[in-house]
Amino acid sequence: MSSMWPQIARPDAGTVLVTESSSAAAWEGAPWPAGLLSVTEFAATDGGAVLTYTQWVSGAADRAFVTGLTGAEPVEYELYRSGEREDRPTPGCLVAVRVEFDGPDRERQRQWIDTVFQALASEAEPHPGGISGHFHVSADGTRVLNYAEWTDERAHRDAIASSGQGAVGGSADWRRVQRFPGVKNSQVRRYHLLRSLPAPAKDAPAASGPAEEVLDSPTGWVAEHIRTYVDSDGRDGHLYQGLPTLLLTTRGRKSGRLRRTALIYGRDGDRHLLVASNGGSPQHPAWYLNLSANPGVTVQVGGDIFDARARVATPQEKRRLWRVMAEVFPLYDTYQEGTERDLPLVILERA
Repeated sequence: MSSMWPQIARPDAGTVLVTESSSAAAWEGAPWPAGLLSVTEFAATDGGAVLTYTQWVSGAADRAFVTGLTGAEPVEYELYRSGEREDRPTPGCLVAVRVEFDGPDRERQRQWIDTVFQALASEAEPHPGGISGHFHVSADGTRVLNYAEWTDERAHRDAIASSGQGAVGGSADWRRVQRFPGVKNSQVRRYHLLRSLPAPAKDAPAASGPAEEVLDSPTGWVAEHIRTYVDSDGRDGHLYQGLPTLLLTTRGRKSGRLRRTALIYGRDGDRHLLVASNGGSPQHPAWYLNLSANPGVTVQVGGDIFDARARVATPQEKRRLWRVMAEVFPLYDTYQEGTERDLPLVILERA
């Protein structure tokens, strides 16, 4: 089982089935149905309930399969709209907000969600604990599910308490959300990640299979470095001019093809660190733009090849980790001083 949080906005997930049951299901021994993309289970922080979130290819959702394993009838949803922080930290808490309307009306569901986004946009300083909100509309037109990621349970409780109006923000626009016509009831529950079982995803280059072509950097000396690295299984090329380097494979945000480059790296425990310096250029490097769109990557460090999920370090993390990278390659300080672009520090967490 994996401890990775699911990629909610993955483009191949057309249908979501969600259940809440009294205990975790035995997914390990069950056959993987065609069209099932991921399974993630969350344990309620108040105990006594497990939320199971499954993603399916559009038209392939097997309700009977999910019911048989979880013992609960699933609610079918479709993702409508998402919002996420650019400096996405690793979530520590799932907040599931369920809203029920007094009758089926999918257009009304969407209007309610749009009203929430207007309220979020009206916040001058959003609570720092909020990470994302993924709003789903139910297939029967009566419910909305907000799958919201937070840094931790305490941060969400603090946001509700400090707003003074039972919302995650203090602006007057939240009253429009709370007084929205047709809302029958709403429920908020917090969860911790229990376990996940992802299927091969489009954002994971290694899942594409050995037949898929990997395009190396168009820069001549970088391509030569990559070829030496690959041909020697990392024995030659891992150290380049005395600097530790790894090979990073991303999926092109526009082309959809696999792209590989060689980069200097640092370590923070079992995590690998990169700086998107681009030599101090005003523009982000292509590999950084690719993983921002598709955070699933493949990494080779010496002879070790593994899948990872990339994310940008939070400002708090960056203050500490920048020193790590500047010790590896002092020119990073020079690059940052020479450009107005804030050079992102990327964390690679092994999947």
